Amino acid sequence: MLLQYANMESDYLLNEDGNEDRSSIQKDNVQKENKSKNTSSSGHTETQVYKKRWYIVMMFSMLAFLQGTVWNTWGPISNSAQAVYHWSDFEIGMFINYADIAFVLTAFPATWLIQNKGLRYGVVTSAAFLTLCSGIRCLPLPDDVFIWAVNAASVLNGVSSCVVNVAPPAISAIWFPMEERTTATAIGSIFAYLGIASSFLIGSVVVGEHKYLPELINSSLINATSSLDIFSTSGTENNYTDLFNIGEQRKKIKTLMYLEFGLCALLLLAVLIHFPSRPPKPPTVSAAVQRSNFLPGILQLFR
Repeated sequence: MLLQYANMESDYLLNEDGNEDRSSIQKDNVQKENKSKNTSSSGHTETQVYKKRWYIVMMFSMLAFLQGTVWNTWGPISNSAQAVYHWSDFEIGMFINYADIAFVLTAFPATWLIQNKGLRYGVVTSAAFLTLCSGIRCLPLPDDVFIWAVNAASVLNGVSSCVVNVAPPAISAIWFPMEERTTATAIGSIFAYLGIASSFLIGSVVVGEHKYLPELINSSLINATSSLDIFSTSGTENNYTDLFNIGEQRKKIKTLMYLEFGLCALLLLAVLIHFPSRPPKPPTVSAAVQRSNFLPGILQLFR
């Protein structure tokens, strides 16, 4: 009661005649109200959900899709690659292993890049590595040099895959409201696997493989012909006349390389033109919260 009475007394100002000074009371109330509004606005974060969020997740999904496709280029056409370039199963299998090793070595730097430089830097860097990876394989190199170019391209693809694997949760947290974050993360994550699956279809359509090709690879005939010959040696145990043209198959493989490079270059151009790191206003209050620093967080994991 005493506190209530004191508050009531503070709301009244008396003039020299002992009457209430209404103008002073009103002025004081307006000042209190403005102060309250300023405090409220400074402590409140304005949020807004933008339609552009679907463009962001679509562009990132295309990056993940192409990375998965390029990563699994050689597996679906391994027989043709063995016939054209005289590679072994071990050499073709190492293309994927080099990419996986590069991913393990660069996963933490990619996480640091996204957290400290923003999504745009991470996605543009990933698209640039992927374009460089697919472009190296288009160079007109001798076969003994081309295999080293493919190995280098596999390493670049592994570096590109770091952002593809770590960015989906960041995109959903920065661009999407709470009720859509699971969907956004799932979309960004699944497209890499769709790209791997599509590589089997793309490889079979663009390059194709003949049903007798495994027999040709295992025979001495494959090593006795030049890169421009057709398997048509007469007098052999099995006659493969006009069954397989090495020169034609080489052109088909190069066509696949050009196709993947063109798609990667178009995607790089698109993200360079427009791929913002974050919206002007966060979709939720939690999206505006300052995250913990990267290095202290890593060190805390090992404590």
